[in-house]
Amino acid sequence: MDATSWLGPRDYRLFKGDQLAVIDTTNGNKISYEGKIGDHGTYANIPANFKRSIDATTWRGVPGDYRLFRGDRVISIDTSQGNKVIYDGLIADHGTYANIPESFKRGIDATSWLSATDYRLFKGDWLVVIDTTHGNRITYDGLIADHGTYANLPAAFARCIDATTWRDVGTDYRLFKRDRLVVIDTVNGNAVKFDDKIANHGTYQNLSSYWTS
Repeated sequence: MDATSWLGPRDYRLFKGDQLAVIDTTNGNKISYEGKIGDHGTYANIPANFKRSIDATTWRGVPGDYRLFRGDRVISIDTSQGNKVIYDGLIADHGTYANIPESFKRGIDATSWLSATDYRLFKGDWLVVIDTTHGNRITYDGLIADHGTYANLPAAFARCIDATTWRDVGTDYRLFKRDRLVVIDTVNGNAVKFDDKIANHGTYQNLSSYWTS
């Protein structure tokens, strides 16, 4: 898995290569879209190289600011205005990321938007947390493994995370690495409540092996 976007229970998006899958988790985890990123209406206006692959996504819960990352660039889509691209530039030039380490400005592996005060970026074994309500100040800058949320993660995940899904419920925070998925319950001591192959989790039961391998 390259990236994920939880837009809602009926619109859960997965990205891999130039492909996009959308799952309706309210209807037996039915696949409501599977095809090229560029052929889905949301992404009609994004640059061509973003249609080939996406590194990470940030859904902020507001239709006017849906962010996609690739290399050192970030774009923002306003899904309420005909999926217009409202920002297309370097990560380093976007105000939200003014204070992040230089290495993160060159590209990130994954993101988690937990809230406006808790916006997380992952790169290798490192984690940065941004408080967007106070001048985008950095509230954490250190190893993934040293942050309390990830205290119980398998060692392989602490070294690198491919993608994350935050479902707006603290009991179901998902982290992906290759064909494996870990689910953290942040309400109950950051316990790991699922640690297995992606294919063995019910949400992904209707996906082809392309997505789960």
